[in-house]
Amino acid sequence: MKFKKYIFSMLTVFSLTTSCNSFLDIVPDNAPVLDQAFAMRTMAERYLVTCYASIPPSFSLTGNAGLLAGDEFWLSSEATYTGYANWRIALGNQNGDNPLLNFWDGNNGGNSLWIGITNCNVFLENIMSVPDMNDIEKEMWAAEINVLKAYYNFLLLKQYGPIPIRDTNIPIFAPYEESQLPRNSVDECFAYIVNLIDEARPSLMEDVSTPNTETGRITQLVAVALKAEILMYAASPLFNGNVGLEASIRNRDGKVLFDPNFSMAKWQAAATACKEAIDFAHARGKALHTWTPFNQANTYQASTHHQMSIREAFNESSNNAEHIWIDSRSLASGAVQGNFMLPRYTANASTGTLLGFMSVTLNMAEKFYSKNGVPIEEDISYPYNTRYGLTAVPNTDAYRFDLVAGRQTVRLNMDREPRFYASLAFDAGRIYMNQVGSDASAYNVDMRLSGPSGKVNPNFFNWTGYASKKHYNYRTEVAGSNAYTPRVFGYPLIRLANLYLYYAEALNEINGPSAEVYSFIDLVRTRAGLPGVVESWQSFSSNPGKPTTQAGLREIIKRERTCEFALEGIRYWDLLRWKDGIAELNTAITGWNINQSADNAYYRTTLFYTRSFTERDYFTPISLNERRRNPNLVQSGGW
Repeated sequence: MKFKKYIFSMLTVFSLTTSCNSFLDIVPDNAPVLDQAFAMRTMAERYLVTCYASIPPSFSLTGNAGLLAGDEFWLSSEATYTGYANWRIALGNQNGDNPLLNFWDGNNGGNSLWIGITNCNVFLENIMSVPDMNDIEKEMWAAEINVLKAYYNFLLLKQYGPIPIRDTNIPIFAPYEESQLPRNSVDECFAYIVNLIDEARPSLMEDVSTPNTETGRITQLVAVALKAEILMYAASPLFNGNVGLEASIRNRDGKVLFDPNFSMAKWQAAATACKEAIDFAHARGKALHTWTPFNQANTYQASTHHQMSIREAFNESSNNAEHIWIDSRSLASGAVQGNFMLPRYTANASTGTLLGFMSVTLNMAEKFYSKNGVPIEEDISYPYNTRYGLTAVPNTDAYRFDLVAGRQTVRLNMDREPRFYASLAFDAGRIYMNQVGSDASAYNVDMRLSGPSGKVNPNFFNWTGYASKKHYNYRTEVAGSNAYTPRVFGYPLIRLANLYLYYAEALNEINGPSAEVYSFIDLVRTRAGLPGVVESWQSFSSNPGKPTTQAGLREIIKRERTCEFALEGIRYWDLLRWKDGIAELNTAITGWNINQSADNAYYRTTLFYTRSFTERDYFTPISLNERRRNPNLVQSGGW
């Protein structure tokens, strides 16, 4: 595909715009080269894709903060995973001099987003001079890049807090002081970003018309959805009325960067944007994804349909009406999927490609609802106090594709919602796969020390006893002959379910519970095979009135987002914008004792690490080098 091929090529013009003294001053004296870059349409298109190249690769196991900086995944050894800067943040190794995941300078696991902004500015300064393009196409491409520039600024804003706004590049021979820009206020940053999107939107194509060549391009659909997400961040506690340590910073001249006053208008703007994005998506055929069996001659349980719909909502790119924007450069190749997939899960296949070292924490396994659609600690019918006790899996159709009949497992793994079984692979569980075209294979999982999916590699192995089903497509094949055939997919940056729950969250913050709030939560729950939120709490919760209060429904929406987007890299950023990091990210990291073979020894909770998340960790510090280059940059709060 032409668009993707250009992305992977990383043409020479990209390298020619990265040499600089400061990442706020990166326009070299290369006018002749730029003349060539925009001398014709084909060259300009290559530069267009170069601008997209700074999107952080979503499937980077080392560079995606959402995957390993939070509490969803864990690794086994610092010695083995030395290059995993995101996990080192979770281990408490972030520092103010040479920060990890440095997307400002572009090191320690991060690529510089300022380079992306610079490339966007270069493109915008030159695109109108291309001779063999009509004005409509030039304006459309310029609009794409303006939204992309807004996105890069947003990524910096949510990671570092208020940032300098640099709408145009600073000439190389300009006085040095012109590049020493201070931070703008939070409100100025959000207003600038949203304005870029609003001005660009009319010139964008509404949606991709030829997915094979345009998937990943910014469209009006992407723009309205991105605006909705950005305004949700602007309205959330981290940026709206924050008076904490991390919001205490001031510029050298005393300028206040965080407005300490809460604004309901920000939630109203977010709700309006979310509804507009949802309506725009619906009008263009977007809907929650539902699974179509590969072999429709087979019959399946309703729970299987729910689980497969949830898995594919994330990991199936073809004909997925739920995906609004995907990272088409970042494909889940065989190597990527193998890092999540358990080794030898077919019991007779052995391949070094399958490592399964991305281990899901026991904490996350407990976040999913019971089969009744409420938290297990609230379910009056769920044996929460004995959830770690062993029990035999009954030989019933209810667990046909979920658990191995007759095997011993903990009660925690039984009677859970479909998203639990759709998201997690674990000992005594089953993995439903399309194996060699049969579409009727569910493989038993044995993760004990003696089991085929246990600790078979001394360096790369599952550390907690839980793995992610979400990160490999069910049509990926591992045959008995050791043949490994992955079905690749692009990483969804925004999907429709996210907009539904954003909208419900915003409405609840404005007016509290309402029929409209319930309806958008229930759209997501119905796809997951759960009753409506009010029905579930009234029938099964120890707090049946919880959905009827604003505070109660706020807690429910947060838990709903955790269950729906589990393991997708969203929870970490949600916890930050809600300012729930201290409450949630200081919990102990635990799992099962994977070095044991007997059930009663394997199923013992094992402490791996006790996290320490403090108030300063809500924002990433700016490096000492960058603060020396630009003394007008004040450090992030607490660093």
